[in-house]
Amino acid sequence: MTTPQQPDPLARLSESLSADYSESREAQHDRVINELRQVIERVPEQSEFTNTRRYKVFGPLVTLASLGVLAWGMHAGDTGLIVSGAFLTLVFAVVTWQHRNAGQHSFMRLTRRQLFVDSLSSPVNLVDIVDIYVKDEGLLTLQKLTLHPDAVLPTHRPVRQFFGNQAMALNTPEPHIRIHSAGLMCGGKKLSCDDIGALLNAYWQSACAQQRLDALQHHG
Repeated sequence: MTTPQQPDPLARLSESLSADYSESREAQHDRVINELRQVIERVPEQSEFTNTRRYKVFGPLVTLASLGVLAWGMHAGDTGLIVSGAFLTLVFAVVTWQHRNAGQHSFMRLTRRQLFVDSLSSPVNLVDIVDIYVKDEGLLTLQKLTLHPDAVLPTHRPVRQFFGNQAMALNTPEPHIRIHSAGLMCGGKKLSCDDIGALLNAYWQSACAQQRLDALQHHG
C-alpha cells in the first residue's frame, strides 16, 4: 500500500508568487495603456487652421490712407508724395484683394500623428519635433518647429501673396519648419501665441503617446 505524496509547500508558494507577479504586471501594463490613451484623447483627432482677417480690415484702411497721401501730393505738387502715395495705394490694394477670403481657407492641419501645411510637399511627423517656438512678429505670426537632426524634411513651394501663409523647410542651423501666417484661427476663434504653443505641444504629446502605445501593443 502506497502513501499519498504530500504537496510541496515551497512549490505552492512559488506558483502563488508567480501568479501575483503576472497579475501585477498585467495591471501595470493596462494602467500605462489607459494613461497613454488619455494623453492621446486630450486633443481632437484633427484640427484645421486658417489665417485671421487682419488684412481684410487693415488693407482697406491703409489703402484709403495711401490715397490720402497721393491726393495731398497732387494738391501740393510734390512728386515724392505722389510716387509714394501711388506705390502704397497699389501695394495695399493688392493686399486687400489677396486677403479678401481670409479666414475661410484651411491652410494647416494637425492630426494626432502629423502636421500638414499646404505649401509643404509632405506632412511632418510630430514625434520628430524637439522644440516649439511661437512668436508674434507684428505683421505675421511665426511658428518654428525644430526637428531631430536625422528627420526627413519635406520640400516647400513659395506662396505668391503679400503676408501670405508660407511654410518653409530649412536645414540650417538645424532642420526646422518655419510657418508664417497673418495670425491663426481654429474653429473661427483667433488664437494667441500661447494658445498656438499649447495646441502644438498637446498634439506633440499625443503623437509621442501614440508611438509608445503602438510599441506596447505590438509587443503585447
